[in-house]
Parts: sequence; C-alpha cells; structure tokens
Amino acid sequence: MKPCILIAGAGETGAYLARRLSENWEVVVVDPDAAALENDLLAACQTRHRGDATSALVLRKAGAAEAHAVVACTGSDEVNLEVCRLARQELSVENRYAVMESLEREATYLEVGVDAVDRSQASAVLLESRIEGRKVATSIGLGEGEIQEVEVLANSSVIGQRLADLRPRRWLVGAVYRDGNLIVPHGDTVIHEGDRVVIVGQPDILSAMATHIGQGESEFPLHYGCNLVVLDARVMISAADEILYLFARTEARALRLVAASGEAVDTVQVDGGVDLTERFVEAGVSTGWLEVDRVDGDAKLATALESSDMGLLLMWPEPLPWLCRVGLQRSATVKLLDHLASPVLICRNTMPYERVLLVLAEPDLPLSAAQLAIDLVRKVGGRLHLGVVHQPELVVGGQLRDEMEERRRQVENLASMYHVEVEEVIMEGNPIEQVVTRSKQYGVLVTAYKRGRASSLTRPDVAQNLLHRAHCSTLVMPF
Repeated sequence: MKPCILIAGAGETGAYLARRLSENWEVVVVDPDAAALENDLLAACQTRHRGDATSALVLRKAGAAEAHAVVACTGSDEVNLEVCRLARQELSVENRYAVMESLEREATYLEVGVDAVDRSQASAVLLESRIEGRKVATSIGLGEGEIQEVEVLANSSVIGQRLADLRPRRWLVGAVYRDGNLIVPHGDTVIHEGDRVVIVGQPDILSAMATHIGQGESEFPLHYGCNLVVLDARVMISAADEILYLFARTEARALRLVAASGEAVDTVQVDGGVDLTERFVEAGVSTGWLEVDRVDGDAKLATALESSDMGLLLMWPEPLPWLCRVGLQRSATVKLLDHLASPVLICRNTMPYERVLLVLAEPDLPLSAAQLAIDLVRKVGGRLHLGVVHQPELVVGGQLRDEMEERRRQVENLASMYHVEVEEVIMEGNPIEQVVTRSKQYGVLVTAYKRGRASSLTRPDVAQNLLHRAHCSTLVMPF
C-alpha cells in the first residue's frame, strides 16, 4: 500500500501538488468547496473529502491521524497554521508542511513546528534560477542551498579551462552533464559551453561561485576564502586606506585581525587614542579578531590562518636582511609563505591599482598566479601588463628563452578567455633589478613564490627579493 498524505486546500497549489504526488502516494484532499474538489487536476486523487480542515473532527474523518504528512495550502496563513496545529497537537502527525502567504508569519510557523515554503520567495528563486541558468537545492543536505546546478553560458570565460585551474577550495564540482550524458569530473575535466555543472560547497560563497562558472565573472578573493586577514596591527594602522580600497572593489566579506592566544584585544588604537576599528565599521566592513598561538611556529600559524576562511593575507613589508640576501637565513615573511596556500599582499599603499604588473621572470610561473592577476584586474578595473624578463642567452641559454615564450603565450591565452587585454613589457638583464625599478610605475605587482626554494647571492630567488624590495604593493601566490 502507498503511504498516505493529506492536503488541506484544493486550490491551484493543492491540486497541482496532489496530481504530482498521486503516483507514489495515496493522496487525500480536504476542502469545504465542492466545486474545487471537482478540479480535473484531482482526477488521479484517491480520496476527496468535503469539509473544514480547521476542525479536528474533519481531519480525523479524512484519515489525518494515519497520514505520513499533512500539507496546508489553503491560501490563508491563519487557516494553514490552525490545520498544522491540530495535526500536531490533536492527531500527532509528525510531518507538517504549509505554503506561507506572508514572510511576516515565518516565526509563527517555526513556533508550531511547520516546514513552510514562502510562495513569493519560491517563485522568485525559480525565476532567478531560470534567468541565470542555474538551479538551487534548498532541501538537500543542511537545507542551506549548498548544492547548485549552473549552466555554462556562451559568454562564460571559464569555457576551455580545466577544473583544476579554477582552484576550488571551499567548493567542489560534483558532476558535469554534457549532451545528455553524466561526466564524473576530475582535475583535468575541461568545461564546455552548455555544460550543466553541479557544485557543492559552503552556502555563503556558492552563489558567487555559480555566477563565476556560469557567467565567468570575477569573484576574487572567494576562490580562496571570504575574509581579509591582517597579520599585524601595524598593517591595519598603516594600510587602512588600502584595506578599505580592497573591500570597496572585491568580494571580501569581513576583516580579521590576528591576536596572540590569551591577548585581550578588541580595538586598534592610533594617535590620539582613536579606535581605528570604528572607521572600518562606519565603512560597512565587518571586523573581528582571530586568536592564534604564535609561539608554536609558522606551520601551525599558517594552519590557523588558512582555517579562518582566509581569502587574502595582508602583511607589512620588512627589509631584506643581508644574511637573507646571501641565502644564510630566510626572512620571517618567506618562512610563513613556505606554509601558505592562499595569496598574500605586501601592503605599500600604492593605490589605485590602475596598472597591474604580472612578473614573468622564470618559465615555471604557475598559471594560478596569472589567474590571480587577471581576477584582480577585472575587479579593480585596471590594466594588466605582463613583464617578461629575459636574461642574457650566455647566462641562461636559448632553451630557457623558448620556455619563457611558451609560458607567455599560455598567460595571454588565459587572459583572452576573460577578455582581458595584456600589454607586454619586455625587460632585459637582471630580473630583480629590472622589476624593482619598473615597480615604481605600478599600483600593484603580482608574482609567484615557490615554497621552499633556496636563494643565494649568486642565484637569488626573484620572488623573495621582490616581496621585500618592490616599490609598490606586491601580491604573492605561493605554489
């Protein structure tokens, strides 16, 4: 025998619901209007009962006490609430559902234990999903929309990219549907126009990532996390304008300032005793504190930072000591970068980012660094320059130049997918000195740092030197 479900209300919603459920359920429809019960949509309905569903006697005669669930969709919140109250208190029906006519009654529905669907909100969600080519799961998992299906539109700039190149962290692609076939995705799966992509992830960023995949819009820094994290109070004091600049132009959700474990800190004071955090609150920036144990080493500090939903770490530049320059020591910044996966911004207050310089000094520049520069340019509306540094062939050989040329083409192809124009800046000679000199002309410089790479006086690491010596803010992508 089929399980029974009782629907109170034979209007359009109730009738359509009855027709859809009738194949797998024994459906009982209750309505005081005899004409409504003659609706053709109810032809497959096993039982139609005329009566007032706000009467416990009527509900009992209709079999509500034995029903798996009662659904109230009468068109009146007062009636729906009374039906569900009776189903709960008088008939002990475990599952109670209703169509909510006004969001103002949501709290009341919750109080009586009813799973209510708002009619206007549900319609708006369905229309939005149709317009934007995506579907949202609202009753799967935690019921927070952590599963979405999005169609890849023709203008999406992620077409032709591998899933691994999108650097998913707080979200994953669970399935790809193409030409009526299911593709179980992996890192090398390439996205095509018209694909329907199912993504799973944190509810607070999933809509943004669906937009990114479906339409190719930049959602920096949500690929990595929602928060900007300030490692030192002096960054918040010295780079306040740069922090606000980033919040105004990126998708960052909140600002977190690191405090040592046990340190009772809730404000940042500047000259005159002014609370700097008030400035951020007035600008609409959510602020908070991230308590970490800074005495257990850089690995544990990095783990704490990454687990804080960090999208971008903000640090203040430190001088490059001589022992670090000759490779006998590693700077504090570099030692922390050795354990990070999220991008780091060395703040120098060189806004606006109207000109962004992506440094290509070695052929192993990861495309993740190029993606970072492209995303930033698209958010701030700047111009992207690709600084290609060629060292003398007598020093590096012709093969390295060929490898550099191949990487240059790959970077420009990636930028073209996002419709970002790239202006080449060719430099010859020592890459560090060339880029440091050029950095005076830019708002921000983007480079990549290879974790654990050694640096010496005879073979200095370019990225390590740039993050300490550049004249503009420096965005570093560890890899």
